Amino acid sequence: MEKILKKVLGKIVPTPTEVAAEKRFAQKLISKIMGMGGKHVRAELVGSIARGTHLRGDNDLDIFVFFPQKVERAEFEKEGLRIGKMIFRGSKWEKAYSEHPYIRGKINGYEVEIVPAYDIEDVSNMKSAVDRSSLHNKYLTSHFGNGQENEARLLKQFMKGTRNYGADLSANGFPGYVAELLVLKYGSFSNAVKAATKWKEGEVIIIEGNPHLHEVREKFSNPLVVLDPVDSNRNVAAALSKNQYARFIAACRAFVKKPSVNFFFPKPHKPWSASKLKSFLKKTEIVAISLGYPKGVIEDIMWGQLRRIGRKISQMTSKEGFVVKHSQEWLEHGKQMIIVLEIESVRLQKAKILNGPPAADQKNSDAFIAAHPKPLSGPRIENGKWVLEVEREYTDLYKFLPDLVKKLRKEERAGMKKALNKKVKILGEKEIASLYAKNRKFSKFLTEYLKGEEDFLDY
Repeated sequence: MEKILKKVLGKIVPTPTEVAAEKRFAQKLISKIMGMGGKHVRAELVGSIARGTHLRGDNDLDIFVFFPQKVERAEFEKEGLRIGKMIFRGSKWEKAYSEHPYIRGKINGYEVEIVPAYDIEDVSNMKSAVDRSSLHNKYLTSHFGNGQENEARLLKQFMKGTRNYGADLSANGFPGYVAELLVLKYGSFSNAVKAATKWKEGEVIIIEGNPHLHEVREKFSNPLVVLDPVDSNRNVAAALSKNQYARFIAACRAFVKKPSVNFFFPKPHKPWSASKLKSFLKKTEIVAISLGYPKGVIEDIMWGQLRRIGRKISQMTSKEGFVVKHSQEWLEHGKQMIIVLEIESVRLQKAKILNGPPAADQKNSDAFIAAHPKPLSGPRIENGKWVLEVEREYTDLYKFLPDLVKKLRKEERAGMKKALNKKVKILGEKEIASLYAKNRKFSKFLTEYLKGEEDFLDY
């Protein structure tokens, strides 16, 4: 174990030269912000670089611009955007959103975010969700000790390697702040991983204080609850999905049983050959819906909308009788989006059975029979309940999906409405194989999807 962790640290700890360059450039941007006129009172580098827990090559600079609490919200947002745009003058940027808009982009190879926040000393004075970030910095830098920054780096890389890392909607994983708190709670990477092997559904982790567990569990229904030490009313693991929580526990158990560098640096998936893909597709029914990417919508927001519409399509398809065994979404920023459906059968029998209420229930029996005046068969009584057969509206999935898309197009708003209006195509096996051959990113995604295996089981 020690040899493995030492080897991993050699790859993930930033070099002194890299750290010095990051801090110089961050200070240059901060000085530029403070040299601007405006109502802001200070600017600060927050996040993993400020705390010394970032990974080599992850040069994201999160710079917060702080305003007095007396500044009105509209002016606060306007000033934050103005300062951000001035910093990015001559560089590529986009407007992003957390609780309020901010500016992010790339400058000199660094991913930079310029985020407005209110200057507070305690969460009781908080006026926007991001106001806590400076308090997070203060808390962790004052509590970390004995090289725990590198222990946090190990845990972050482990989460990356096992595909659990990132609170954005494309990942639904662990935020970096949670990884840091877990190291603070358990003392080291090794202890945190061993502790996770014993986690249960609804696990509650308290860094400090002694709240009643039953009250915490009543307040939060997430699979994992990590109370924010600077704000006990907040679960900092709220973005973590049930699947990602389970995957992390399973990965920790596998690692403790048989440690390997592969947990941190998994071997990249090689897409299947075209012939192997075609052979696999003969054994299952795969259909995909291809959507255009709406202009001007940032990736994180689009991921949320895509996941939601994917769930809706899957549910409505199953409700129609086409049983969806599994579904998955894929997105290529600015270009296209795909919803993949694995179906039991793309064709159904002409008739379907409808099960009604108990025959003894007169009111509901009358309503059920009246609602289906011309059944193909029945109504008859089976096991004390009314049963009848009716003709299906759709027996072919390729006829149902275009009509479903038209229906959803009328219901959706904003970005997804644009996506449903833009180059929507229903892809059968031939079209899927064609896209697979043309787009390496999609081929990698589809290979992982079809294999359906957690990598760490082979380490």
